[in-house]
Amino acid sequence: MRGHERLKEQSKKMIEDALLELMGEKEFASITISEIAKRADVARRTFYRLYRKKEDVLSGYLEKLCLDYKERYGALSRYDVLRISMDFFEFWYGHREVLLLLHRRGLDEMVYGEIGRSSLDVVRNRMAGGMGKGMGKAEELEYFAVYSAGGFANLLRRWVDEGMRGTPEEYGREVGNALGQFLLPEVISFGQAKLSD
Repeated sequence: MRGHERLKEQSKKMIEDALLELMGEKEFASITISEIAKRADVARRTFYRLYRKKEDVLSGYLEKLCLDYKERYGALSRYDVLRISMDFFEFWYGHREVLLLLHRRGLDEMVYGEIGRSSLDVVRNRMAGGMGKGMGKAEELEYFAVYSAGGFANLLRRWVDEGMRGTPEEYGREVGNALGQFLLPEVISFGQAKLSD
């Protein structure tokens, strides 16, 4: 990474951290750009070179998290709902404090809108290994990817609403087992990938 890009990324991280710290202290609506810049120890013009508004900071932060998820979990040979469920909730549990903070500040729509949009790419990526192996046409897989992305985003929202109690393994297994009861066996390899208790 070149020096200019590295400085840009450092500034973004400092601004993200500053905004999250401020959100721990006060409502999102009452936080100003000046406060964020001061807390981040950057000039206001630096903020405006990187973002148009404070909502863009959170959107960019969530987008990076979703990209991290996509890069961490690769394609599966079959759509294994239990494995996907376990991976998904384990990943987001690692960002529990931020998700709960955003929930407390009433930013659920922003959070799950971004996760839903990004999750579509994640689902496509995970399903890529099953493309062309009797799983259906590309258009059918696209419909299933949209359905799956929205469903998992809403399941995450439900877990956050409940305070993310329990471990991600417990919640992932519970969700995976429940979904496995309703999804067609031709679509998933649920029975082949049971995880041990």
